[in-house]
Amino acid sequence: MAWTGGSLPISLMPLPGEALESWIGAYARRLHATNSAFLDAIGLTGARTTQMALRLTEFEAHALHRATGVLRPVLTAMTLEPHDGLAVTIHPDRRRLTRPPAWRFSAARTRYCPACLTENAGRGPVFWRLPWAFACPTHRTVLLDFCPDCHRPPHPWTARRLGPRSIGVCTRDSLTSPTGHTGRRPCGADLSQAPVLRLPEIGLVLPAQQHVSTLLASDACARPAALAELKQLYALAWRILRGLHTVADRAPEVVRTALAECGGVLPQLTDNEGVGHDAHNAALGTALAHVALHPGHRDHDALFDWILETDQSLHKGPRANIDQRAGRWSGSGPALVERALARLDPQATLHTRLRYASASPRPRRPTLPADTILQRAALTPSMLWPGWTMRLLPKLKDRANLRVGAFRRGCSSFLLLPGAPPELNFERVGPLLDNHQIHTDRDSVERRIYRQHDLTPLASTLAQLAYALDTHGAPIDYARRRATFTYASIEFDHHAFKRLCAQHGWRTGQQHRTALLRWYLLMLLTGEMHPPPSNANTRFAWNCTEFRFRAPRALRSFLRRQAEDNLALHRINEPLTWEPPNSWVTGVTWPGTSPTSLATSDVRDLLSTVASVHEAGDTLGLTAEHIRLYCDLTDISTTTPSAAIGNLSNQLTPQAAEVRQGILAPEQLRDLYENQHLELAHIAQMASCNPDTVRALLSHDDVPLRPRPDRLPPRPDITRAWLHREYIEKRRTMAELARERRVSHYHLTHLARGWELPIRSTEHRYNAIGHLDLPWTPSPAMQAVTASPTALHRLQTLIQIPGHPSLAAAARAIYDGRDDALRQRITKIEKAAGFQIIDRSTAPLAPTPRGHDFLREATEILHIADRTRPKSQQALEQGRRERET
Repeated sequence: MAWTGGSLPISLMPLPGEALESWIGAYARRLHATNSAFLDAIGLTGARTTQMALRLTEFEAHALHRATGVLRPVLTAMTLEPHDGLAVTIHPDRRRLTRPPAWRFSAARTRYCPACLTENAGRGPVFWRLPWAFACPTHRTVLLDFCPDCHRPPHPWTARRLGPRSIGVCTRDSLTSPTGHTGRRPCGADLSQAPVLRLPEIGLVLPAQQHVSTLLASDACARPAALAELKQLYALAWRILRGLHTVADRAPEVVRTALAECGGVLPQLTDNEGVGHDAHNAALGTALAHVALHPGHRDHDALFDWILETDQSLHKGPRANIDQRAGRWSGSGPALVERALARLDPQATLHTRLRYASASPRPRRPTLPADTILQRAALTPSMLWPGWTMRLLPKLKDRANLRVGAFRRGCSSFLLLPGAPPELNFERVGPLLDNHQIHTDRDSVERRIYRQHDLTPLASTLAQLAYALDTHGAPIDYARRRATFTYASIEFDHHAFKRLCAQHGWRTGQQHRTALLRWYLLMLLTGEMHPPPSNANTRFAWNCTEFRFRAPRALRSFLRRQAEDNLALHRINEPLTWEPPNSWVTGVTWPGTSPTSLATSDVRDLLSTVASVHEAGDTLGLTAEHIRLYCDLTDISTTTPSAAIGNLSNQLTPQAAEVRQGILAPEQLRDLYENQHLELAHIAQMASCNPDTVRALLSHDDVPLRPRPDRLPPRPDITRAWLHREYIEKRRTMAELARERRVSHYHLTHLARGWELPIRSTEHRYNAIGHLDLPWTPSPAMQAVTASPTALHRLQTLIQIPGHPSLAAAARAIYDGRDDALRQRITKIEKAAGFQIIDRSTAPLAPTPRGHDFLREATEILHIADRTRPKSQQALEQGRRERET
């Protein structure tokens, strides 16, 4: 008997997850009424179930709750409102569905599982109303979209006046009517008997459906991430379904597996070359999209590459570039754009790889404005930082001219490309850094340094550094320094430099060395190696390169202080140098070497034993430029002198030089002279220098000198006979005698003048054998030859020459094969002696008559020198000779 209204005679609670339409239809059938009659009875006259299934109004929700006792949250969960914006889109003003975020599945359609309809008396979940519902996890089947008889979307939950009365049947109007029958009649097909496609328990479709269901059930906090992933799944699925009609023959094995799982039927295409949005297509596309999106499957990468190939095949017209291909993925969210760019990276040029940062861990489309690039240029030096150059410069074995300076400039210019708009290409960003040799810089990077090396580490590092600079900034405004400091504007304290040279026993040099120091000072201030000044000689650039390797640490420290003074002079409160931290770049294997991988103490010890930068590089397996860059970073250098920077060596052992530097330091020198009241000669002896040097340093430090005594106190050990023998006859220097007697140079000079002893001129005052107690007066020729600090070594070389077949043979035996150098030494000795010593016309070589007497005298002097020399010094020199051999 049909229910005619009034209070509800029965109570029917909704099933878990049931759709509102299903519950209302089931309630109406239990009451033998229609959906409309049921709604009228509870006070919702004129209400439409299709609208209520989307979103309940306050009045509708209140009426349903009052009549059935079902709580408002439960009623809301039975509608599509919780899924609005995630799986469906409900018009904000009118209760109707509009275009959903994915899959064109809308209107009042519902999919169904025949087995579920049978088990639940024709009732079904709201999940079937969602476009992402394509499989039944309970019965492991693909959901159905259409009635098996009328082939239209069924309405299984509508209780109609015209029937049918059965549950789980299609209630759509029949398209065919029996002969003679007029009026409308329902289709009435039993949906529970519709044929279904069974799915394997361990396959691809069911895990994809379970994952999607988890995303659809996300809470409010997780909804943005869930929506982003659903968009990615749809973007992949759409391309997969299209690709099965274009490049299916090149698909990986997982595509054929999923197609077989879904019945082996290719997806249907619509008239406008789109894809169908039925459950079969959704199942196939989503299952493969799930594999492509989430790592774990063996075909994960191969499938994504095939999807990219599919996307390229869908592009009409000429082959799309990386920008066009990345733009086609923009609607799927940044994550897929990043992944697409990363997979397209190997096909792109270096310029494109940098603009899109496609080689970095986070590729992205170039969307930065030009102003951001200009700000980045102000934070970037014209030449890449030394430490990062060490990392990116490959360990090349070729010692040819690699143009590392141009490579560093090119890298800095490339640093401005990531994220830059198209109008800021390499040719336009270079001048922002004052880099105008555009083609040279670019060729040095791509065609010279990286000609046979993978560009990926370079592209990834520069892209990460660029975006990190935009995010974190830098403490140095390089644009201001480029505009402020030039050769003409920098200040160099020559007075302080002279004081430094006096302290360390160096020669101050002339204009060339000053220009060299100013060049290095400008490099410290601007972070780039500038061209030589206009008045520099042709070897200046090479000398600059050598200076970076050979400049003593004390000189480097002095130049750093000079650079800091220049910054302070221009009121620039910045650190002198700075480099981006290592943490700014991840996931890169360095073509070169990281500075942190080298132990400074080990490198310093190595540089103290090598003679050239190439020898140091070969020992460490690096290039010579790696060594120079490391010296720039750590202020270490080799201890061997070089003509490139002038002979700074003071002929002292490292230990003696260190003692001298400490004693002659401003504070220590002041203490010794003012507080301890030591005499200049005593301080000079302690520091192994001349008292005049001590006097000059005290004057430089504004220390008032004590007046000299009017009368010189007599010394019994300093007599006219002694001074005549040592200074006149033995030709020892006045400074040497002053140190020996611990008096000042002025004291002895004053006595010599008082005793009417002639004072030798500067160029003839040195005598290398004056300290020897010779029983005879050396011949004039010997005195002329020994007026040199290396006289004994000259004599030692000379006496070994007779007996060899030729000078070339002698050079191989005693002079490391340096034939020309040996000939020059012999010529200089003979020129000083005034006659020929070695007769070159005889074989073997023999001395001339006068040369025979000279060599005999030289042999006796060397014997006396060996007996006079302390045993400890002999042992040291013997060890040195053994090391040289």
